[in-house]
Amino acid sequence: MRFKIAAFLTLAAVFWLPQIQAGVNVGSTRVIYQSKDKEANLSLSNSGDDGVPYLVQSWVSTFDKPDESADEFIITPPLFRLDANSQNILRVIATNAQNLPTDKESLFFLNVKAIPALSEEQRNQNVLQIALKTTIKLFYRPADLKGTLVQAVDGLQWRVEGGNLSVHNPSGYNVVVSELLINNSASKDMPEVIKPGTTVTTKIPLKNSDALEFSYINEYGSTVKATPVIAR
Repeated sequence: MRFKIAAFLTLAAVFWLPQIQAGVNVGSTRVIYQSKDKEANLSLSNSGDDGVPYLVQSWVSTFDKPDESADEFIITPPLFRLDANSQNILRVIATNAQNLPTDKESLFFLNVKAIPALSEEQRNQNVLQIALKTTIKLFYRPADLKGTLVQAVDGLQWRVEGGNLSVHNPSGYNVVVSELLINNSASKDMPEVIKPGTTVTTKIPLKNSDALEFSYINEYGSTVKATPVIAR
């Protein structure tokens, strides 16, 4: 389960930092947007643990340049108040997706930033306010995409190139990496995603007959172990 949470600090003072618990929960670790659908949804809830409302801002950014917003989507509501013990639904709408590939998935980030309101006690204090940002993957899946994610993982081509590991993904699916074991030893140098139609050449040492055990993240955010393979 890979999703990113970043902290943004808004300076009100530097002398006292109250203990703040994030109350906004994101309902999924990824969103699959089927191109045939008018929208994709993501649920948000305020657990009410800290008893305060949150100002929630949401937007879509590109995967390769996460600091840049993606023009292909809008999110509604883009900015709203989420009271304690309440829920809301984000609607992701493709407004400019006609130029996206029709034979492979496109990958984006969906960002949710939650800024807590000050409690009555904090209003009379000098505080350092914290906004929490959650980033999850957004997959835009065209209607004509062939096969399944499971078939895409089974079709990965693991090779030895110059004594190092190379893997080719001939499918139209993004394969999100969880773990790779080589002869039962974990490798830490795999990319986060093996993109459609790409070949990833790593610096991971590999030789013929090495045993590879690959785990990936499926559409539901669960870790799945693929069938072991032998490097060739």
